[in-house]
Amino acid sequence: MVVDAAVDHDLPSVGGSLPCGVGLGEQVRRVRAMTGLDLSASIMCASLVRMEEEICSLESAGIDSIHIDVMDGHFVPNLTFGVDMVAAIRSLTALPLHVHLMVSDPGAMVEPLARAGADVCIFHLEAERYPYRLIERISALQMSPGIALNPATPVDTVSGIVAPYLLVMTVEPGFAGQRWLAQSAERVRRAREVVREDTVIGVDGNVSQENACIARSAGASLFVCGTSVLFGPGRKYATALFELREALGTQSPGADVMVRRGLGDT
Repeated sequence: MVVDAAVDHDLPSVGGSLPCGVGLGEQVRRVRAMTGLDLSASIMCASLVRMEEEICSLESAGIDSIHIDVMDGHFVPNLTFGVDMVAAIRSLTALPLHVHLMVSDPGAMVEPLARAGADVCIFHLEAERYPYRLIERISALQMSPGIALNPATPVDTVSGIVAPYLLVMTVEPGFAGQRWLAQSAERVRRAREVVREDTVIGVDGNVSQENACIARSAGASLFVCGTSVLFGPGRKYATALFELREALGTQSPGADVMVRRGLGDT
């Protein structure tokens, strides 16, 4: 397969079906199961014209989940994916799909997202007047609910709200490539104090290797990986994931040998 030089990712050769789930991926997913860390690919940063190859390449490299940003152009100024894209991605992979709703009316989307195959549905507390009710609706639809917090929203507002996921925005929502906000580590640390012990705390926005380690030390275990650590010219997905896991102190023995041999970097 000829790969466009403008898309310098580690895309696999394809012919009929995609060889997803091979190479380094299974080993690093086993590591994730032991450590509880979740590296989630922000798919809006991938090559959208090569979505099938991108999903396969990420899965083969050992990504833990796919993060899908749904933006309506109202809650945030940008406009991205909708329910149809979630369904299309669901048809390409069995990986968990984390849908992050950056929309003014998240309640209107939960039933369509459940039908599309979303596994995790995260909505912004700032956009929902009745978060308890919406959490119950999401759970009843067999999805795991999550709450996202904008940088200016006090972390203590989630105290007492029970949800499996809490996503702490470390930039203003809406666009990739922004600067990590300095107060983010303290916000994650405070979140770890006010939510239940079994709540997964994630960070989203300029999650570079350095910032991921800062967030990990503060109590985060879910990392939305975009242009700061995973996507970009010349980056190999398996290598980027290996280096991030190594920096987080979770790399499995022998995986460095597999990376040097090129497994997962097809």
